[in-house]
Amino acid sequence: PADILTSCLTTPLDMALRWHCYIGGPLLPQSLSLDVALKIPGKLSDRRTPLGELNWIFTAITDTIAWLVLPRDLFRKLYRQDLLVASLSRNFLLAQRILKSLYCTASSIPSLPPTHQHSLWTLWDHALDTLLAQLPHTNNSSDTATSLAQSTFFPDQLDAFELWLKHHRNFPPEQITGPPDQLPSALQILLSQNLRPRALRLCAEFCDFGPWACLECL
Repeated sequence: PADILTSCLTTPLDMALRWHCYIGGPLLPQSLSLDVALKIPGKLSDRRTPLGELNWIFTAITDTIAWLVLPRDLFRKLYRQDLLVASLSRNFLLAQRILKSLYCTASSIPSLPPTHQHSLWTLWDHALDTLLAQLPHTNNSSDTATSLAQSTFFPDQLDAFELWLKHHRNFPPEQITGPPDQLPSALQILLSQNLRPRALRLCAEFCDFGPWACLECL
C-alpha cells in the first residue's frame, strides 16, 4: 500500500496479514503465498467464521494492550464512548507496531505511549501463525471454513484467568496489585454463546474480591 498508516487504520487485518507474511512466522510454510493468506474464509462481522474469529482476537488483544498502558479516563474516552473512535484507536496500535518496524513513528493527538513492544503482540503473532499454517492444506471448496481448526485463544485466556483467581484467592487485599491481564478478554467472551457460562462464572468469582473488582469489570 502507498500509505501504510491509513491502511492500518482502515483495513487492519489486511495489513496485519501482509506484514506477518512479509516478516515470516515460525509456523508459516514457505509455500504460503500472500494471495492465499488474504483469502481467509468468512466475514469480519461473524465470529463463527475464521476471519471473524481472527478479527475478534485482534479486538481483544488491542483492547487489552490499551487497557494496560493507558490511564483509565483516556481508555474510556478512546475505547468505550464511540464505536468508530474505538476502532481507529485499536487499529492505531497496529500502525505503531508496523511503522516502528520500518523505522517510522506513528503520532497521534492525544499522544499515546508506545505499544509496539508489548508482550501481548506475541499472542497475536501466534494466532496468525496457527491460522495461516492451515491454509495451504485446505482446498477451495465451500467447506474450507469448516476445515480450519478453531483458535484456542479465548479458552486459553479463560484458563489463565482461572489460574490467576486460584492463585490470588487467599491473598490479603493489600497484596493484590491489580486485576488480571485476561479481564478484558473474559468480558469479550461474554459475547460467545459457547464460552459465556464459564466466563460469567469466572467474572463473578473475580467480583467476589470486592468493590474494586466490580469497578474494574465495569
